[in-house]
Amino acid sequence: MSVDQSAFKRVMRRWASGVTIVTTRAGREVYGLTVSGFGGISLEPALVMVSIGHDQRSHDKIREGGVYAVNILHADQVALSDRFASRDPEIADRFAGVACRTVVSGAPVLDDCLAWFDCRVVAEHVVGDHTLFIGDVLAGDVARQAQPLVYSNRGYYRLDGLALLETLAPRQISDVSPETR
Repeated sequence: MSVDQSAFKRVMRRWASGVTIVTTRAGREVYGLTVSGFGGISLEPALVMVSIGHDQRSHDKIREGGVYAVNILHADQVALSDRFASRDPEIADRFAGVACRTVVSGAPVLDDCLAWFDCRVVAEHVVGDHTLFIGDVLAGDVARQAQPLVYSNRGYYRLDGLALLETLAPRQISDVSPETR
């Protein structure tokens, strides 16, 4: 028996995550949505994952186009995150006035984002009401030096002013005692 949906949401809201806009191209049309379900999967080959709800219009467009870009947002992009999350019903075209380009796959890469990956879908895994799209990273870069946009408990945050709690110095495996392995 699973936890009920309201309890699940209440707990998940406490998870802080970066904010991305996942974009895709299907034919001549471009689509995009705000996504917090993103993560690295593998270094060799370079693979990343996005989790997209089946009820999202972009879900079927990623499947159709077979490509997506992950645009990692910086702390000054709250309005852009809200725009692609459809929080403003007055905005019919999410891309209107948003500078973007294509790199390899044809999916839009947002010019003003913090960093980005351009991907080709290599696997899909339907899990509950979402699909995990695994993407082979064709290209990627850090576009600017800035603080990332963070989302938690229905609010946006920035990392400015937070103290680094601990920096772990690189250790050789011989420096680690058997008790801590």
